[in-house]
Amino acid sequence: MSDEQETADATAGLVARWLALEQIFSQNGYEGGHLALPSPIAGSVSEPTPGLLEITGSTHPHVVVTAAHATNHERAGSTKVADRGTGGLAILLAQLTGCTALVALSTAGDANYDEVHPLKERLADLRPTVVIDLHGMRSRTESDVDLGTGGGLVPATVIDALDGSDLRVTTNEVFDAMRPTTVTSFAQSQGIRAVQVEIGAHLRPPSGEAPALGRLIDAVVAAIEQVDLAPASGLEPVSVKIASGLPTAVVHPSMLPGTDGPVPVTVVSGERTTVAWAWSAAAAGIPERARHLSPGQVGVSRRLRVSLGEAPHVSVRVPQFRRLHTFAALVDDMPGANEVQVCPTDMNPGTYLLVQGGVTAWVSAVPRDHVRPGTVRLAYQLRLLIASDGDADNTRVVLVAAAPDVVRHGVSIGRLQRSSEALDRTMERLWRALFRAPEFSARVVQAHAGDDAAPIVTLHPAVFDRIGIESGQQVLVRWGGREVVALAVADHDPPTSVSPTESMKKVQRVNRLWPDLPEGISAHVTVRMSTRLRDQLGAPVATVISVRRRMRPVLVRNLNSLVVPLASLVLAGAALPDPHWPTLGLGTALMSVFALARLRIPQPRSRARVDEDWVERMAEPVGHSGSEPERGGEKVGG
Repeated sequence: MSDEQETADATAGLVARWLALEQIFSQNGYEGGHLALPSPIAGSVSEPTPGLLEITGSTHPHVVVTAAHATNHERAGSTKVADRGTGGLAILLAQLTGCTALVALSTAGDANYDEVHPLKERLADLRPTVVIDLHGMRSRTESDVDLGTGGGLVPATVIDALDGSDLRVTTNEVFDAMRPTTVTSFAQSQGIRAVQVEIGAHLRPPSGEAPALGRLIDAVVAAIEQVDLAPASGLEPVSVKIASGLPTAVVHPSMLPGTDGPVPVTVVSGERTTVAWAWSAAAAGIPERARHLSPGQVGVSRRLRVSLGEAPHVSVRVPQFRRLHTFAALVDDMPGANEVQVCPTDMNPGTYLLVQGGVTAWVSAVPRDHVRPGTVRLAYQLRLLIASDGDADNTRVVLVAAAPDVVRHGVSIGRLQRSSEALDRTMERLWRALFRAPEFSARVVQAHAGDDAAPIVTLHPAVFDRIGIESGQQVLVRWGGREVVALAVADHDPPTSVSPTESMKKVQRVNRLWPDLPEGISAHVTVRMSTRLRDQLGAPVATVISVRRRMRPVLVRNLNSLVVPLASLVLAGAALPDPHWPTLGLGTALMSVFALARLRIPQPRSRARVDEDWVERMAEPVGHSGSEPERGGEKVGG
């Protein structure tokens, strides 16, 4: 088969897919309503608002393609016909490029005319980088596509890619999208780069021919793939007062589409490179001065400014991240303590930083065939720990493919100390295998006043029995790839969902970006951690950590308690005229084993045991040996 034939077959296949998807909207004469979705796409489509279809992107989620006129709609009391082909094209582009699609199927009103509309509200929630708003126009001899650029930011790479395609492209000749109520103008008012794409009828079904439709698909796909998360360069650093122990940046919302943060970013100034925690300027707790940053500015904390020096311009690299809709885990396939289940076509297995409502947690992504595209399954404990203001389920989370520098320990140590730490880690794993040291995951909250400089974690009294220690003993606190040693003490005042008082916030000055605990959260799943430990871990303010007992101090303490009885046994044996040393040695070993056996935390039985005798008794008849059956349930008295 020739290359030309293969290309023609591929184009015909894409056009056939477009026509098949368009049948979703052409049912009942494009009247919309509750239409049945074909099974191949039903699993990937969600409805954030009834009648508004959304397909969350996998590789370009920061690009949103909208189709506000996919079906007939009402504008100012009169019916307007659908822009045929735009709904099916939006879904096809989402499947081909991994962008996000928003299609109005049966929403009331007109998103491109009404001031308030569910499609616009959803765009404001998503905060993408680019919006491409698809519309239809009559066939024109001088152009195939007309671009309406509005009066704000435009996606230059998209426009350049369309101008460089085989299509005849004009700009602002049919509709310039300048009216404030258009989708393009609305997106631009939110700081999002947007363009309205008017497509001629000869490039849309049902009148368009397959070669023309294929040219349009190829051009728009190439335009979307030109949009990436390349480093934002030439940004002007603006000093922002944020009380944070870590380098912190405040960026324009368009740089973090779909999340307020914190997201670990790499900030570059000349030859200096610093990992910082980036927050959207729209996040709660951001100082007023930083709320009005332009796309060409970046807010920097004092600690970040010191790391960067007095550079007039910096670059910010944002890692790839994926926004997913949350679902509860299945009872017969429960994820592990720090696992999330994802669709195999969405993400690769690996470690990701989960971000939701200002709360972070390191998780391992595990592919499962039963997880639908665009969704993620979380265990109950993880959903509880990342909850913010009671919004724990039926929400969206972001999985960030963070760079290793985020959790890499930057402190240089000598060879002797490095060898000592390696030996300690090896022995710790050995003791852990023998005696077990179960992990306990908890949500970090602010330390008690006066504890911020101490290497301590404050746990609920109920936690100590679970991890096998007593108050005052050492624990290992793990966050990502870092682990620190801390002293665990019982909390005399367990935290509640009530926010700290304003006077205490002013004293400690660490609450500005700290989300409150959701109402009703149990105090035993929280841990108070000092600022000193958070700085050593490099962890942001609200995060999920793992705590387990440190085995060496526990063993040393118990071995010390054996010194007197074992020494007494040896001295008593030595006083005998003819001591039998093998027997004494065996006795000493047995005493040590029994004394240390209490340190081992037993593993509970993982499956239910069936009492066969009880089952057999239940199967026996009620009467025995020909006697009458026992009678029960009779009334007593008259």
